[in-house]
Amino acid sequence: MDPQPPAKPWRCFVAVPIGDELRTDLALSVASLREQPDADPDWRWTDGNAWHLTLAFMGATDPAQVPALVAALEGAAADVQPFELTTGGLGAFPSAGRARVLWYGVADPERRLRGVVNEVRRAVGADVGAPFRAHFTLARSRARDGVDARPMLATPVPPGRLAVRRLVLFSSHLGRGPAHYEPLSTFELGAPMSTLAAR
Repeated sequence: MDPQPPAKPWRCFVAVPIGDELRTDLALSVASLREQPDADPDWRWTDGNAWHLTLAFMGATDPAQVPALVAALEGAAADVQPFELTTGGLGAFPSAGRARVLWYGVADPERRLRGVVNEVRRAVGADVGAPFRAHFTLARSRARDGVDARPMLATPVPPGRLAVRRLVLFSSHLGRGPAHYEPLSTFELGAPMSTLAAR
């Protein structure tokens, strides 16, 4: 019998999901941005149903490693109590004048979220020292050199609140159209480990 081919790696990452209230409010703001007369046609807008706050990206992951990741994330989530953060403001990567990514920001003045990021990255073996800017990606530019996002960044967007109550281990599936994110396991912050994972 021929040996089974190795399983295709999964593109895994850990994120905080956006709440329904914030998603609804942000979707209204994004609709207003898209309808602006000077909105650049090179923006490719993300699906609001897929908005999330990425904490750690592991990239290509052997499916056989997922149970170990789940166990490690259970421990990381158990050590953190739920909290809330203020959201608001628009920004761009790598710069406002040559933007490739348009984002909506999350404030973390007490670095509580950064603490969660460090715990999660240690748990999954990601680089703890890698840069982190809390944000939701709203759009990506098709333009090779980016676009001038300064007029758009001047647009006021209402502040909101992000409830950091759970972590989700996702698998990202690429293909035609936007990426599809499949939740593999969910972890409630501060919950006893015996009841943490909802698979």
